[in-house]
Amino acid sequence: MDKMNPREMLLRTYAHERTGYIPSNHVVDVCWPSVLNEGRPRGYGRYTDAWGVVWNNLEGQPGSINDETAPKVLDDVTLWREKVHIPDPEELDWEAGAAKDTAHWDRKNKISNVILTCGIWERFYMLCGFQDALLNLMTEPEATYECLCAIADQRVQYIEKIAQYYKPDKIQVHDDYGIEKSLLFSRETWRELIKPNLKKLVDACHRHGILYEHHSCGYIVPLLDDFVELGIDAWNTVQYANDPPALAEKYHHKLTLVGGLNDRLFVDPTATDADLKGSIRESIALAAKYGSWVLRPFPGMPSKWVDFLNDEIEAFNRRVSEE
Repeated sequence: MDKMNPREMLLRTYAHERTGYIPSNHVVDVCWPSVLNEGRPRGYGRYTDAWGVVWNNLEGQPGSINDETAPKVLDDVTLWREKVHIPDPEELDWEAGAAKDTAHWDRKNKISNVILTCGIWERFYMLCGFQDALLNLMTEPEATYECLCAIADQRVQYIEKIAQYYKPDKIQVHDDYGIEKSLLFSRETWRELIKPNLKKLVDACHRHGILYEHHSCGYIVPLLDDFVELGIDAWNTVQYANDPPALAEKYHHKLTLVGGLNDRLFVDPTATDADLKGSIRESIALAAKYGSWVLRPFPGMPSKWVDFLNDEIEAFNRRVSEE
């Protein structure tokens, strides 16, 4: 089989093609737009983002988290128009930011990815506080929907600027909808309040020929038919609670899986090195069988096993190219 350029291999995987190869998970140039103050850490300590939400970023902490001891920006969702200041994307120097952020990009050999943290739902609950946001979904659905619409419309403006100045292959939006074994809310609530707004983001990317990848932790299998309907190109991080092999069987021609390694096995104290190697090799075999699967390491995966995964993928592809 002819050897494929790693960039082409990955793009064809995102197009739900079965190439016979396993795409490399590290041929991606990625950035968070440096002009945005959306909760990304700006050094250690306590800081306030552009929406007025207070964050803590402490040494030894996996990432920055919003400080729920601080006063809520939105303590009454029915007053969101008065209380929420929506940052204006037109006030930012996108041209300078993009020049800085993309200076190292290798567009010939890698795909380019811009990450937008704090998706529609995440930004909403950061304004309200997590518990109040869940209550608002149930008790004030009309006002909540209006606020979510305003957030989504602002996110679309971000996407338009990213398309103009960054010109990436892919935009990855972070919006968690699940916990270990269930959704955070009912599928009906998600469909009524969040799905129409998520469609705005997906459509905005596709208008510019940009792939849309959605990040959601947790178990979200009940939403995947909707993801396909919306035209979402890929979903990460596919944690093992979602049964990635079964998902590959059902969605390989519709939705690209990013992740999908057996993360649970790696925290099992009884698992041996042979068990872990076998699990990785099994995932590689399934990804080759179905396609539409990028075997990206999961957060916190020990470097020893990241290296093993990459070496096994390289060896697999070398064998394929020699056939």
